[in-house]
Amino acid sequence: MNWTTIYITGKSDFRDDVRKRLEHSDLTFMPGYIESSSSVIHDLYWLDEKTDLRAFKESIGSKIVWKYRLEFFDSLEKFIESQQPSNKSNTLTKEELGLIAEIQDITKQQAA
Repeated sequence: MNWTTIYITGKSDFRDDVRKRLEHSDLTFMPGYIESSSSVIHDLYWLDEKTDLRAFKESIGSKIVWKYRLEFFDSLEKFIESQQPSNKSNTLTKEELGLIAEIQDITKQQAA
């Protein structure tokens, strides 16, 4: 039997809930371990290669996926990339600053 590695991240500690759901499913899996060093919790599972990601998610259940905002990755590269700080700038563009100024002007006119 060959195994597929699935990495999971979430907003809070989801590991017990996910493991309980999987233990009551018909999926063939092995739990793994990844040290969680940041505020984002990680987990790792090996699935039978015949199991697709959708079946894995359905076994966990939508309530748990949404409750913990779970994200699933089927490659180490995608998982590592998701853990890197975003390169997006938090500064506003000139267009956005212009729109804010317009809204402030309109608000001042309505208040007067």
